[in-house]
Amino acid sequence: MRGAGERSLRSRIICSPARASIDPTAVLWGKSRCGAAFALAVLAMAFSFARPSAAQVEVPLTDNPPGSRDSTSSGDVTSEGVPEQAVEADQAVIEVDEAMGEIEAEIEEGLPADFTIRFGDTYDWLRLTSGEWLKGTVKRMRDTRIEFDSDKLDLVEFDWEKVEQLHSPQVHTYVFKDKVDVVGRAVVMKDKVLVETADGVETHARNELLSIVAGEPRERNWWSSKLGLGFSANAGNTNQGSLTAYFELARADYRTLSRLRYDGTIGYANREENVNRHIGTAEVRLYLSQRWYFVPAEAQLLNDRFQNIHLRATPGASAGVHVFETKKVEWDLEAGLGYQYLEFLSTAAGVKNPQSDGFVSVGTWADFEFVDDVDLELEWQTNIVYTTIGNTNHTGRATFSVEVTEIFDFETKFIFLRTENPPPRSDGTVPAKNDYQLIVSVALEIG
Repeated sequence: MRGAGERSLRSRIICSPARASIDPTAVLWGKSRCGAAFALAVLAMAFSFARPSAAQVEVPLTDNPPGSRDSTSSGDVTSEGVPEQAVEADQAVIEVDEAMGEIEAEIEEGLPADFTIRFGDTYDWLRLTSGEWLKGTVKRMRDTRIEFDSDKLDLVEFDWEKVEQLHSPQVHTYVFKDKVDVVGRAVVMKDKVLVETADGVETHARNELLSIVAGEPRERNWWSSKLGLGFSANAGNTNQGSLTAYFELARADYRTLSRLRYDGTIGYANREENVNRHIGTAEVRLYLSQRWYFVPAEAQLLNDRFQNIHLRATPGASAGVHVFETKKVEWDLEAGLGYQYLEFLSTAAGVKNPQSDGFVSVGTWADFEFVDDVDLELEWQTNIVYTTIGNTNHTGRATFSVEVTEIFDFETKFIFLRTENPPPRSDGTVPAKNDYQLIVSVALEIG
């Protein structure tokens, strides 16, 4: 299943508000060496997976602003046709409009072999179907949505069908159907995309354009990470606290996604540990089309002392479909097959330990954007263990996020874990079937 949103993956630090600082934190760290080793093992596994990945990571092409020609030069792509300097906004609108009109006329007459695109400004310009022009920088276009960093409106997002024309003298990567990637400066017309490359101008049908990625393909462009840390505690009549940690590392390019995720929680009450849970997931996803994707390798590792689980490993493979995507709602479905290795910390007499089984996985992911800056993400996965049905397990997550400022988010996360029929421990006690966790956090976005 996908992690915390397949929208832009940015580096973040998450801190939960602390209620009181107390000495018993040493209890948590002293008993968490197993969890640390577990996290490192998951990390190593993910790095072995991490090759190409579709949440695009936008990194500026150069350190120069788009107000100069130097910022638009890249590799062997010609800078001919790009103004030496940025044009004042009022004049730039006229220049860009005239340049787009000239291109339309050239297309109607037939583009000559030596055709070069003439741009009206050094900035990207976007024209809506309403006729309004916006000056700024293209951040990305994917899944029928375009993100545009407007000179006056800051970061805005539009349905791609609302964009009539795009004028982009910046060098970007244009991804088309049939695995065609083109790097260069471009203009997008009503039904055509013209890209100026090192080998000349290429023409493609607009309805074959899948995405636009800011800048050229560079390894550093594909990587992103997210880090979360949280601590809460009580002292006095009640002596309790918990420490939570979250980490995500992803490598994402146009058609593939490799991702690692780790969630860990350690807690205590009256100086006795009462929570010790570590969950690691890794996956490699291949996007076959705008609708279908295939996951050739995925796995979840679980260590939970109070569920009596020393290690539950569930490697597998699956396929998924984007059921639909609108401005406010996205919904995916997945199904697959896998193998489950389950080792208990202790078992009653007669209970096999460890156990090996096969399972069928079914899952879903949905994202709801109620209003701007308010988002709800839901994720669910069930592993139906057909060889030992009592080992069937479920994992659910719900994350509610409110953007407070450009760099701070307020987040509330709910995690649900269930095992259908946990076996008794060696002392005869039986772990509860369900575990619930609620995390309230303040998120700081970096980059």
